[in-house]
Amino acid sequence: MKRFEFLLLIYICLLASSVSWGHQYFFATVEIEYNEVGQKVEGSLVATSHDLEAALMKNYGLKTKLEKLNPTSEEAQIVENYLNKFLLVQYGCSLDSNAVDAYCAINWDLESFQVLTNGNIELYFSAAVKQIHQQIQVSCRFLMDAFPEQQNKVSFIYRGLKETLSFTKYHYQQSFALKP
Repeated sequence: MKRFEFLLLIYICLLASSVSWGHQYFFATVEIEYNEVGQKVEGSLVATSHDLEAALMKNYGLKTKLEKLNPTSEEAQIVENYLNKFLLVQYGCSLDSNAVDAYCAINWDLESFQVLTNGNIELYFSAAVKQIHQQIQVSCRFLMDAFPEQQNKVSFIYRGLKETLSFTKYHYQQSFALKP
């Protein structure tokens, strides 16, 4: 009987500790800045690498672990496609400088990435943008397809002023006006 109680205690301890092996919070931060001189938007994204890797392997055909992936390989295109699918930014644009009712969408180019020793991954990306007018619309569903509890924070820097927005599963699209 004592042996049964001992084994039951060990089983309960193992079961309780297994809950703590995985993390329950999923969070990514994005920083985007408009470079007026270079006429482009530059950004970085920090997320948990094994979460991104799991999402890409399960649903998008990634076969190589991110830490072994060459940023110039064809498989890195999967990461870029994922970024473009789940980090959408639209901005006021027009050929006529007086018209600000037209919107253009940013198409990100993944420049590089690195997997850090703390388990995060940093993505570096940019896109050519001649001018930005008025309203910015952001949709950030990064990793929300794989992890519904994912939360994201996006900061947009324009002429030294920073606008920071928070995104969740039910609140993944927001807009704000640029300050001149």
